[in-house]
Amino acid sequence: MSIRTHTGFAVLFTSVNMVTLSLPAFGQEAPADATPSTVVVTGYKKSYTDALVMKRQAIGVSDSISAEGMDRFPDLNVGEALQRIPGIQVNREEDGRSASINLRGLPSAFAKITMNGMDFAAPVLGGAAPMGAFDSDIFSSFTVVKSVSAAEQSGGIAGNIDMVIAPALSRKEGLSVKVAAEHNTLGSYTTPKTSFNFASKFLDGRLGVFANLAAKKEEFRRDSLYVNQFTQLSPVTTPDFLSRFADYYAADCTGKAAPCVAAPGGTGRLSNVGVTAPTDIRQAARVNDGRLVSGAFGAEYRLSPELKIGGHYFFTDRSMKNTSLDLLDIDLRDANTIINPTGAPYQHTDGRYYVSDYTFTNPRVYGSMRKEPFKQKADGLNLRGTFQNDDWRVEANGILSKATNYGYQAQVDVRNTAKSLATTGGAGNGITGSVGLSGGLENYLLAFNQASPALGAAQTTGPWTWGGAGNAPTVTNTNGDVFIVAGTDNYADNTVKGLRLDTERFLDLPWLESVQGGLQYNRNEYNSQTYRSSAAGFDYSQINGSFVVPSAFSGDYFGGNAGNYLQNWQTVDYDKVAGTLQPTLTGSGLRTASGWVNDPSDGGFTSNNFSKDDEIKALYLMAKLDGKVAGVKVRGHVGIRHEETKQTVVSMDRVGTGATATFRTGTRETTYKNNLPSMLLAADLTDKLVLRYGNYKTFIRPNGRDISPLTTSITQDVANGGYTVSLGRTDIAPYTSKSQDLALEYYNRPNGLVGLALYRKNIHGMIVAENRNAALCPADGYGLGLGSWSVVGDRCVSDLAAPAGAGLNGKYTINVSGAVNSPNDLIAEGAELTVQQAFDFLPAPFNGMGGVFNYSYTRIKGKAPDGTQAFLNNVSPRSANLILYYETPAWGVRGVYNWRDDYNLPSGGTFSGEARSVKARGQFDLSASYKITENLSVAVDGFNLTDSFREEYEGSMAKLRRADYDGRTFQATLRYTFF
Repeated sequence: MSIRTHTGFAVLFTSVNMVTLSLPAFGQEAPADATPSTVVVTGYKKSYTDALVMKRQAIGVSDSISAEGMDRFPDLNVGEALQRIPGIQVNREEDGRSASINLRGLPSAFAKITMNGMDFAAPVLGGAAPMGAFDSDIFSSFTVVKSVSAAEQSGGIAGNIDMVIAPALSRKEGLSVKVAAEHNTLGSYTTPKTSFNFASKFLDGRLGVFANLAAKKEEFRRDSLYVNQFTQLSPVTTPDFLSRFADYYAADCTGKAAPCVAAPGGTGRLSNVGVTAPTDIRQAARVNDGRLVSGAFGAEYRLSPELKIGGHYFFTDRSMKNTSLDLLDIDLRDANTIINPTGAPYQHTDGRYYVSDYTFTNPRVYGSMRKEPFKQKADGLNLRGTFQNDDWRVEANGILSKATNYGYQAQVDVRNTAKSLATTGGAGNGITGSVGLSGGLENYLLAFNQASPALGAAQTTGPWTWGGAGNAPTVTNTNGDVFIVAGTDNYADNTVKGLRLDTERFLDLPWLESVQGGLQYNRNEYNSQTYRSSAAGFDYSQINGSFVVPSAFSGDYFGGNAGNYLQNWQTVDYDKVAGTLQPTLTGSGLRTASGWVNDPSDGGFTSNNFSKDDEIKALYLMAKLDGKVAGVKVRGHVGIRHEETKQTVVSMDRVGTGATATFRTGTRETTYKNNLPSMLLAADLTDKLVLRYGNYKTFIRPNGRDISPLTTSITQDVANGGYTVSLGRTDIAPYTSKSQDLALEYYNRPNGLVGLALYRKNIHGMIVAENRNAALCPADGYGLGLGSWSVVGDRCVSDLAAPAGAGLNGKYTINVSGAVNSPNDLIAEGAELTVQQAFDFLPAPFNGMGGVFNYSYTRIKGKAPDGTQAFLNNVSPRSANLILYYETPAWGVRGVYNWRDDYNLPSGGTFSGEARSVKARGQFDLSASYKITENLSVAVDGFNLTDSFREEYEGSMAKLRRADYDGRTFQATLRYTFF
């Protein structure tokens, strides 16, 4: 996305400050005292004036970024634009610029995404909608509703984010065309974009039509460094182990508190936890390559002064079909790998001792190419009719929309494994080298001592033996080297059909301005599928040395900013592999999207193949208030919303495990009801001071993939006298929140504001994993036919007799896990500070200056079910924006510095490693525009001019877990307006 004309350049700066606008009565048209009106941006000064006027008239807390038509959001994507608003954070850990956002201290899934105030089908796979799936040019504005009224769509505990496509009659007539180019410095990719915007009116202004269309090529890269695993130094393969490290190991851990690591000859003089080293290091480059096309088309007709009808069709199609990941993995965890530390151990924040620098012999070397195409697609038709006179307002809306989020990973590896030291005279596979991580990313070291490739003919020569049962992903040759075919396909189809009727009766009564009510019916369908590729069914004799090629990224990894990275980097020619090795299906086998044979024993194949159908009926009633208390004008509304949901889940349930598993279709129905009261008030304390208060209840229906709605599965272990029980999640209830907002705003001058907003959200019934056997051990054993259960210590034990010598006290043990609604409340509290000033009172040339500063703070309180301190992943406790601008009638420039505090991430499994934190990060963006003529303008944007990295760590930066580098992005734009 690029900076637009002088007028368009003002839009984003305005957007950051349109805080606490009033809540919509319904749809997008309502009385001025109840709706966050659209600010028509024609310059910085006017945009600030309009925003502050609306802010003073508002009732609830709401922020907006607005534009009159397209080409007005000078940011990289929708998510980057929204993060200028207080309380919003964009999630940059997501690859592919998906740009989901957090709101008010809560993760992205806690926010509800709507379009023109209506629910719609967003391209959601699991969690939140990817805002990067939409081109912002088709939208007129984005409104973040933080104080939710009874008239709002349910589903946003953090708030609602409304993407607005303005109706045709409200648009300014005109035709404009834009051509732009984007350049990404990492990889030196340059791509084009074009868009047009048309709006016109006919029949004396009673008929309006509009069309917006935007298309762009996307090609950009992210380089990543992963430190996935840390393991203990081995007494067997660490040179001079006893003389150097015996004092860090216990001789025997019997009777000693965990963690404890024992080694023969250990003294424990300095520590009993051993010495740990980083032993799985990965260099990766991900190229995202595809295109994004978005459009919106609509018409509106005023049949009479009181009645108008209209509608619009929108679509977006982000197809990144050429996306791929090149991964080099140096794995030093093998029992035959020699690690020789070159520095003394240091004590980390976790109390353990580490070495970060060492030489090595006989590592595992994996070259992996992973095709990762994805598609995010949505479209919909929204129809609306409105009648309004002096006494009544009636509005009817209908939405029919569908969306798809689809992506697959097709993985092919060639792996040079560690060889036996005993049979090779201590040489192993002949590879030696060095690792250095103590000096930070800029001094990173990963090197081989030899220039010859680590992967080649020896690793691709047969004969080969397939892993066999369970459709394994591995084939192995006689040298012990491995060829891998793996990867996961993920599909999610989402359909929303909705009808809504809102009615408002205007009254001339003391305190009671109007009464408003409405009905809504939704049918939301979500279908999920997953498949897992395997190495089954192809001719293994066709594997050959031509599959291994040099990596295209070995010469400019991290743009040269990652110290002495490993340049001896071989990868796999995926296209040649796929063209040579095509499997043959047998029996009931299935083929994945990438052409390989599906592995039905994979857990994802079971847990993510299901459909979920929600039938939702809602009604609400709301009274709008306007009066005075002790001479102070008070405005607001009080209401209640009632919703009934009937949920039907059809899943593919598994009986048994592994290759012998069988599947059956299971159907379950659940019905639940929610009453959602709300009260929002605004008081004009003085001519410069406004106080706002909100008290409301909301709830969230979790995404199906987030709960995996399976039935219970049972696996028996006869030899050990145990049952493993995985409880189904069909009885999980939505979680609710009781929220309060308090905001005080001081308008110190016509174009100035100092505002503080406070909030508290008491969230009940959070869905959490539970694997404490004693906590999931009812006497009736959930009616599973496994006898009566009881708690023995921290174990769950059945009264069924176990085989002799097995079980506990002769009885079967029950190892049970599942997900539950937490009995403990989670409390999110926060504050948002906004300071907004224009310096138009100064003499020229300083009167063109202005700026905004906003700061957000959040804290989480509460306990997890096991009594530990609760916390939320992916959310920073602090974030801030500093925006400065200068404008004249002909040109303008704007600088934005965005900062986000450290935050936690959950475990990412084998790919991303254990739970970790993300280092605080700041980024500076700069925009400039120049109006050449009345019709022609030029603009340039620069993003991440600070060239900032994104870094993850565990405990402290001394234990680096991941680093990402995106480089800088530049855009240049020409825009011509025909009329």
